[in-house]
Amino acid sequence: MTRPWAILRWAALAVAVVVALFPFYWMLNTALKPPADVMRWPPEFISPNWSLAGFRTVLTERPVLRWFVNSAIVAAGSTLIATFLAALASYGLTRFHLRFSGAVMVLLLFAKMLPETLLVIPYFQMMSELNLIDTHLALILVYSSYSVPFAVWMLVGFFRAIPIEIDEAAMMDGASRLTALRRVILPLAAPGLVAAGLFTFLMAWNSYVWALVLTTDAQHYVMSVGVATMIGEYRVQWNELMAAALIATLPVLGLCALLDRHLASGLTAGAVKG
Repeated sequence: MTRPWAILRWAALAVAVVVALFPFYWMLNTALKPPADVMRWPPEFISPNWSLAGFRTVLTERPVLRWFVNSAIVAAGSTLIATFLAALASYGLTRFHLRFSGAVMVLLLFAKMLPETLLVIPYFQMMSELNLIDTHLALILVYSSYSVPFAVWMLVGFFRAIPIEIDEAAMMDGASRLTALRRVILPLAAPGLVAAGLFTFLMAWNSYVWALVLTTDAQHYVMSVGVATMIGEYRVQWNELMAAALIATLPVLGLCALLDRHLASGLTAGAVKG
C-alpha cells in the first residue's frame, strides 16, 4: 500500500474512533459539570468547573448502587441459565439425528423474531400467577427464555464443527456422554459460549420494557428503569443523569474489553461454521 493510501486509511480510522468515543466523552463532560454549566451556549468541551458532585449525588442520594446490584444479579443469572440451556440444546441438535431438527431451528428463529412488546402481557400474566412480580427471578426467567433461541443458533455452528469422533473417543475411554460434553466438547466450544453468554448479558443488562412492567417497587428496579426515572416531568438534572448512565455502561464496556478477543473469534467462527 502506498504511503498516501496508508495515511488516508489511518485518518479515516482516527475519525471513526473519534465519532465512536465522542458520546462517552460528552456523557463524562456533562456528568462533571455543575447544573448551571450544562445548558450554557455555546457548550464547553472542557469546563473549568468540573467536579464529582454529580457522581456523589447519585451514589448517596439515589439508590443507584441498589439498581446496579439488581441488574448484576438479573444479568448474571440470565446468562448462566440461557447459556447452559443453549449448550445442551445445541449439543442435542448436532449429536442426535432428530427427524424434526430443521423445524426446531426454524421455530427457534421465529421465537427470536417476536418483538418484546408482543410478549409483555403473556409474561406479566404468568409471573403474576406465580407471584413473582417484583422479584429477580421473574426477570431472570424472562430474559433467559428470550435469549435461548438466538444463543442456540449461535452455538449450533460450533458444536456442528466439532467432529463427533471426539465424543466417541471420550466415551470409549470410559466417559459418559455428559462427562464428554463437560470436559471435552464445551472447552472446544468456549469462544461460542463466550459470545452467546455476552449476548445474553447485554440483552438482560440493557432491556427496559420487561423490567418496567415486571417491577413496581423502586428498590427492585434495574439500571435501565432506574435511570429512566431520573427524568422528571418538569426538570432534569443532566449531570446526575449522565453520571448514572456512565455507571450503567461500565460493566458493558469492561466485559467487551475483557472478552473482545473471544467475542470476535466466537462471532466470526460461528458465522463461518454455521
